[in-house]
Amino acid sequence: MLLKKVTIHKYKSFLTEQSLDVEKGITRIVGKNESGKTALLEAIAKTNYFEDNKDFIFNKDLDYPRSELVKVRATNPEVVTCEYELEDEDVAPIEDAFGTGILIGRTISVCSLYDNTNQVGGVYANFDAFKNWVVSEFAVDDSGKAIILNAETFDNLEKGVGENLSLAGMKDVKSRLEIIKKDAHGWPVPLAGYIYFKFIQPAMPKFWYFSDYFSLPPRINLSDFEAGRTGVLSPDEIKIARALFELSGLSVSDIRSENNFEAFRAQLEATSNTITDEMFDYWTTNQNLQIQFEIEHRDNNIRFLNIRIYNSKHRVTLPLKNRSKGFLWFFSFLIWFSKIQGDKKSKYIILLDEPGLSLHATAQNDLLRFIDEKLAPDYQVLYTTHSPFMIDSLKLNEVRTVYDSQDPKIGSVISDAVQEKDPETLFPLQAALGYTIAQNLYVSPRNLLVEGISDLVYLSHFSAVLKNIGMEGLSDDITIVPVGGADKIATFISLTRGNELSTVCLLDTFTDQKAEAHLKRMVEQKIIADKKILYYHTVLGQPFADIEDLFAKEEYLALYNGAFGTSFKVADLGGSKPIMAQLKRLNGNQQFNHYTPANYMAKNIGTLTFSKETLNNFEKVFAMVNSKFV
Repeated sequence: MLLKKVTIHKYKSFLTEQSLDVEKGITRIVGKNESGKTALLEAIAKTNYFEDNKDFIFNKDLDYPRSELVKVRATNPEVVTCEYELEDEDVAPIEDAFGTGILIGRTISVCSLYDNTNQVGGVYANFDAFKNWVVSEFAVDDSGKAIILNAETFDNLEKGVGENLSLAGMKDVKSRLEIIKKDAHGWPVPLAGYIYFKFIQPAMPKFWYFSDYFSLPPRINLSDFEAGRTGVLSPDEIKIARALFELSGLSVSDIRSENNFEAFRAQLEATSNTITDEMFDYWTTNQNLQIQFEIEHRDNNIRFLNIRIYNSKHRVTLPLKNRSKGFLWFFSFLIWFSKIQGDKKSKYIILLDEPGLSLHATAQNDLLRFIDEKLAPDYQVLYTTHSPFMIDSLKLNEVRTVYDSQDPKIGSVISDAVQEKDPETLFPLQAALGYTIAQNLYVSPRNLLVEGISDLVYLSHFSAVLKNIGMEGLSDDITIVPVGGADKIATFISLTRGNELSTVCLLDTFTDQKAEAHLKRMVEQKIIADKKILYYHTVLGQPFADIEDLFAKEEYLALYNGAFGTSFKVADLGGSKPIMAQLKRLNGNQQFNHYTPANYMAKNIGTLTFSKETLNNFEKVFAMVNSKFV
């Protein structure tokens, strides 16, 4: 079951209804401090938290916006609505029970109220399919079949069966109807209620929330822990410590026992090796560390579990607390994650609040890789951040933004990354994009310089499409580097000079004479070879062309119209100029953002198809580019 959409009605800083579209894999929520990111994750978590926890239930006095609390004192307002989509694995047991076609639709909604009850919508059963199942499942005769098939509602069916118990199979049908009605828990439509409580509700994903406050203590008093005394440990530290013992398969009483102590030590060492191996697959900052568990003996049979980190390079051990805060966070996260990873009976959605905030940029990139590779294949993940190093600049379609409107009547606002206008909220996205460009420029041995982000989007997409259908795409070892305009091409080429990097330029027809002159001088000075400068008009065999001219005209117009809400037709263009120049004319000679249609394509990729003409043009580009790197 997939979470598709979350609607916050009113909760803390969210004073007006806000909606968040949730990705199948990762949803990246970006915003400044105090923008409402944590409140958003908290609200989602409280709808179905994975364990009983008083901190994750709704409390109207604490959670409802204070400015309006008096107005709702005697009511039970809505707080969050989650929309889910049933997957095939969710539908299969329902159809196994009642036959194919029993469900009408796969989208359900669960609205959480402030008293922590729910209102469920969208569960509809096909009564005709149910009746057909009944007559095929039970040995009823023709008379019984007629009674069952003629019933218009569940109550009519129940009544008709009850009045004809003497007919063959009717007593069995009555028993089944009674079970369905009983397990529907008073729903107006018993069959739909039965399906929800019997099949859908148990399959609902649980929310697992992890923040910077969860950390494993470096030293645990086993006597206190076994007796349930918190001692110096916080409730969150106790939970993670308990997760550690569950991971090792040991009970605290076992560790405190004198019997088979070596066996317990062996299990602790096996646990430390497992955690070490998993952690250092994704912790590249220092590969010389190893996690060790030690049992410390004190008088009166008091024992402590000490968690230490061994540095093989310096050959010393230090308590866990002496390692960096970032290391402690990553280690604690793996321990806590193991708790749900070992639960194969339930489905989870992971909520990470500012993950890796104390990590260095490189370690944040490691964490981002961990989320992409380890979490996303099996779990939906929503995480918040304000760090550019926790954003994949090639997946901006997965980004949602949250910002404080500063309006006391509106509060926090959720928006799509492309629609966001607040410059401070956008800064991490812009920084991530710049960082990616800088990294690509110096890391990749083969760089294709293009003018802008729209080139990157189009070329990346069509390269993947062409490869999937057996045509030629861009070589895998070539990195596309958007430089931000033709006027910056010369600067970027200068930066790559002397780094033993191979560079090819792929450009629109020049309209900036100054930029063209700079590039020509670089050719004359043999900084770049003339054959390494390619133009889209060369592929198309015409005097002028931009990347957008690689599309069949009606197909690019579909992107433009979809992005800007216009309705231009091919007949409106006219002339032989590049399509962008013709659209500028139709736009009253006003410039427009070339990235907007590219972003529209990226966001609607599943509904768009492209002609052989377009695919052939892009293939010609890739073949030409690939040949220049040989």
